[in-house]
Amino acid sequence: MANKRRIFRYNALMLRCRVLFTDTNGIDHDVEVQADSLYEAVAQAVAEFRGDELTEDIGPMTEFVIAVKRPVVEHRIRLNQVTQWCQGTRDGPAGIIRRQRIMALLNKQP
Repeated sequence: MANKRRIFRYNALMLRCRVLFTDTNGIDHDVEVQADSLYEAVAQAVAEFRGDELTEDIGPMTEFVIAVKRPVVEHRIRLNQVTQWCQGTRDGPAGIIRRQRIMALLNKQP
């Protein structure tokens, strides 16, 4: 047993979350945290709110809204690639109409 390696689980998918609640005076409070579960997001937010002098006490029935911010996906495309795509004829009639609409946007003059 002494040679057994410990396995540590690391969740690389921790997401940014915006946690919000409305206090008894109707004032919204929100904070952004990084967490790997909704429960952790709320716990981190409660810790932040409790450390803030402007936030009222949080009770056991306080409802939190958690907005999970997904990782940004970035795409790069050149104008000539869009133009070439618009000249294609695949994807049937619906695809052709979509391509014509996009080409019309490209050809639109100010």
